[in-house]
Amino acid sequence: MAKTLPGVPMFLLVILAVLGAAEADCSCSSPFCNCNNQSLTSVPQDLPTDITSLDLGTNQITTLSQSDFSRYRSLTDLYVDNNRISTINTQAFYYLSNVTIIWFNTNQIPGLRSDMFTGLGSLRSLILWSNNISDIEAGTFLPTPRLRSLSLQSNKLAGLRSDMLAGLRDLQSLYLYDNDIIDIQAGTFNPTPDLRNVYLSNNHIPSIPSKLLANLVQLRSIQLSNNNITEFPFGDLSNIQTISALSLDNNQMTTLPSVAYDILMPVFLVRIQKNPWQCDCRMYDFRLKMTGIYSFEHQINCSQPDHLHGQMLKDINPENLMFDCKEPTIVRFERGDNTLLVHGETLYLVCEASGPPTPDITVTLPSELNVTVSSVGRVTIDVNGVITITNVTAADTGLYFCIAVSPVGSNFATLDVQDIFYEKPTIFSFERIENNVLVQGETFSLVCEASGIPTPDITVIIPSGLNATVESVGRVTVDANGTVIIRGVTVEDEGLYACIAINPAGSAFATLVVQFLQIPEFVPSFSLPVLVGAIFGSVVGILLIGGIILTVWCRRYNKSPTEGSENTVVLKNINTTTTAL
Repeated sequence: MAKTLPGVPMFLLVILAVLGAAEADCSCSSPFCNCNNQSLTSVPQDLPTDITSLDLGTNQITTLSQSDFSRYRSLTDLYVDNNRISTINTQAFYYLSNVTIIWFNTNQIPGLRSDMFTGLGSLRSLILWSNNISDIEAGTFLPTPRLRSLSLQSNKLAGLRSDMLAGLRDLQSLYLYDNDIIDIQAGTFNPTPDLRNVYLSNNHIPSIPSKLLANLVQLRSIQLSNNNITEFPFGDLSNIQTISALSLDNNQMTTLPSVAYDILMPVFLVRIQKNPWQCDCRMYDFRLKMTGIYSFEHQINCSQPDHLHGQMLKDINPENLMFDCKEPTIVRFERGDNTLLVHGETLYLVCEASGPPTPDITVTLPSELNVTVSSVGRVTIDVNGVITITNVTAADTGLYFCIAVSPVGSNFATLDVQDIFYEKPTIFSFERIENNVLVQGETFSLVCEASGIPTPDITVIIPSGLNATVESVGRVTVDANGTVIIRGVTVEDEGLYACIAINPAGSAFATLVVQFLQIPEFVPSFSLPVLVGAIFGSVVGILLIGGIILTVWCRRYNKSPTEGSENTVVLKNINTTTTAL
């Protein structure tokens, strides 16, 4: 019968035995250890420390921590694919400074954090496809400046921000197909100037921002198949001479500008089929350049207009493309609402134009700024001709131009926005004019200074509930500069004052607490009995002295003294004491 170690529970021995058996099943042949498909729940800790390649794929690992790899500092290749990893703790790869490739695919990672890849300074390839990644925190890739290939396909990314790829100056291939991307911010690829291959197929992208690709001078392949793209900025590729593959098939593109032909001619592989091409005058200039010798010319099958449906653009007489086109007409150009034009708020205009074909709209502001549907920032235009101007200022008043342009002509209309420009009131001062002591019956002043367009009206509410305005007369008045004068102050004037500034754009208010400092009545510093005693003592002293003087006077004038005797009066041992009772 087998003996157990004293003091060690049986269940712990079983666990150790299972783990030990699993680790023992890893196949190691220097410098590689294969622990694939061993039902491991953690990284084995009894492998040779000098291995350079470790395969932990197809196991049941859920969490990675720094201690998992602290023994294996010589690793260059790490495979942790097909596990259940959902948690990667801070600096889990801190000791893996030699790793050049990590396979993380087919796990359950929900997002990428900025502290996740610390220590991976030599990483060249990072494979993260088929996870649950929905967000990439800014700064995530700053610890991996040498990364050249990043695989993020088949995740749950919905958008690409301009800070997601910061630090990836050496990145060459970016795989983002099969996500849920609907938005790509301008500047997303600014941190990756060496990017050569971009794979964004099978998403929900409606448009490609202007200048998104313009600075990628090494670009070779752009894959954008199976999206919702309606327009592609072909002109942004005019300075890129390295493109060999461009896929825009299965999108919602309807026309191709003339410049598109010049861009597509040198590209080896072009896919633009299965778009709803509108073969009208907008395609006229493109059609004039077609020769039939390039493969992409055979991929443009017309969906509209009806009489050209199903025909190849290359087979249509260019003059027939002008059949249904008309010079643009501006149906209306007006304010989108009748609200006041208030500083800092939003102004809406509408420029509605008709074709066919639907013309392109450009709006020129009073500042001479030109805005189109591709513009971003404070002033934008949507596809329906709604112009949105946020954070309105006085400079936005004046004459607006709406210009509608199509291949067959142009038209324009003007709108004079000359409303009185309003600015909401602001109270920038509500205080006493002087800080002297307030005494009942006197006068004191406050000032409530406010700005706005037009100049707001001031109303002051005193503690008694009285409302005073510039029209008020009597004890409380308010002048045009906001000075409030209160005459004949009483105790009822002490307390909370409110200043309200109102104009057509809105209102503002401020409060001020006023407390009176009463001058105290004179109060003696000693008690009444002491005062009485002091007065009584003084009177007695005066009478005593007076009596002495009178006695001396009487003796001198009513009694003749003996001749030769001394005329001396001696006063001795006479002490006067006043005691206060």
